[in-house]
Amino acid sequence: MVLQKTSKTVLSSDDILKYIEDYELKTVPHLNELWEYYKGKNVKISSRKAPDSSNPDNKIIVSYARKIITTYTGYAYRPKYISYKPNVKIENDENVQTSDTEAPLSVEENFCNELKKLFDLNNEHVKTNRAGRNTGIFGLSYEICYIDKDDSDGSIKAIPKFFTVDPREMICLYNFEPEPDIIMAIRYYMMDDATKYKVDVYYEDHVEHYIRQKKDINSTKWLLMPDVIPSEPNPFGEVPVIAYYLGDEMQSIFENVISLIDAYDTLFSDSMNEFDRFAFAYLIMKRISLTNPIDKKDPVKANNALKELKRRRVIEGLDKDADIKFLTKDIPTAFIQHIGTQLREQIHIQSHVPDFSGDRMAGASGIAIQRLMFDFENLVSSAEADFDIGLNKRIELICKVLTILGKDAGHEMVTIQHKRNMPVNNKEFADTALTMSQAGFSRRAIIGIMPEDIVPDIEKELQYEQEEMDAMTGPMTPGEDLNSPDVNTNDNSTIYPDKQKQIDALVQGGMDLSTAKAKVLSSDGPQQFSDSSGKLSNN
Repeated sequence: MVLQKTSKTVLSSDDILKYIEDYELKTVPHLNELWEYYKGKNVKISSRKAPDSSNPDNKIIVSYARKIITTYTGYAYRPKYISYKPNVKIENDENVQTSDTEAPLSVEENFCNELKKLFDLNNEHVKTNRAGRNTGIFGLSYEICYIDKDDSDGSIKAIPKFFTVDPREMICLYNFEPEPDIIMAIRYYMMDDATKYKVDVYYEDHVEHYIRQKKDINSTKWLLMPDVIPSEPNPFGEVPVIAYYLGDEMQSIFENVISLIDAYDTLFSDSMNEFDRFAFAYLIMKRISLTNPIDKKDPVKANNALKELKRRRVIEGLDKDADIKFLTKDIPTAFIQHIGTQLREQIHIQSHVPDFSGDRMAGASGIAIQRLMFDFENLVSSAEADFDIGLNKRIELICKVLTILGKDAGHEMVTIQHKRNMPVNNKEFADTALTMSQAGFSRRAIIGIMPEDIVPDIEKELQYEQEEMDAMTGPMTPGEDLNSPDVNTNDNSTIYPDKQKQIDALVQGGMDLSTAKAKVLSSDGPQQFSDSSGKLSNN
């Protein structure tokens, strides 16, 4: 799929109808097929026709496309795993607020707070997740920004909002610039039935509204008529459409493995067909008669005798040379399992999406998981870079409204941060933190390696740690040296050098951190290392 470009600045009714007709003919069928695979209605196996109507015709569908999309979306676009932080420069230490009064919020922080309120009103986390899902399915996704009004408190307020648009209902037209911009957009969607559509055409300064319909259900000709409100101004000053594209090719992440998914469906379906054939196998009866020689010439009596045999499930009076067996063929179970395993592995390899339920992931260490996720992370990182273009465009359009309302706003005031939803081995992080502490790394460096699920904010964690320390030892005075033998704790006992080393040794020996701190910092006498083992003595 490629961008549609035009040198036109205004579209006539014929132009609009032509763009919609071409889009429905060339693009929508492909997008519909991708959507069917995502819904678990795999097109090829569903439309397969049996060569013989008397044979079993199972159509087993494995929803592998949905599994791939669910894994991809959950990992990269899990709701509330994309955050928006104020882009504030860190000042020198001498300018840091040290008084008890809180520093006033910066312009960037105020804007981020305002943005969060608007995002909450828009259910941003849901719509962002949906946009990520659509880029995975179709290779593209769209949103439209508009201005809503809020009169809940008696005064009318303009609220910038946005909503997700089905890619099958949106046509974006670009200019021929080196970095093309959307100069017009057509959105059309069904109203009452397939003979009547609403059409909105977006320009930089206004939006036009039309009704597209047929004369009757059998007609092939479409008519385009102005809606009741034919036009309205566009306050954004540009086309308020947000486009999310998955790379320049705009390709679904499972599109290149559809043939493998079809083969997997065929393998399961034909295996079930063989099972049905086995269940309804022909019965070969040698030198056996169900009736006497005279009655077997009568089809009715022969059929009744067969029914009686099925009911009683007993065959009596067999001749010594008689033989009864089913006509079956051997099913190559091992071969079927081998092909199934190969197809499953290739689906994950070629889509770059790992199988988290597979044996390789079970019980794997954190490092092993990171190695298995390397290919997937490359895919997601590239998609993330393209996705951020759309997120920034969304913020930029919101900023236009806030600026009109007289508020300080700018998309450059915000930094977009992505967090991965991946399995984490917390024990490994704890062991790494202990090793780094023993090696002399700073507390900031140690806390910095922790996952956000454990430490969501490094600065706050350091602040909490300092508060705990102050609660046990009393707050430090400016310029005070914790390792100086002149420093006293609340109980006036002397603190001796190498306290951190002593605390680490106690923690390594199994004591919790708070108890270790209290023991070292409140000890009545100097604590020295008795030997190179790191054990403490109170001599």
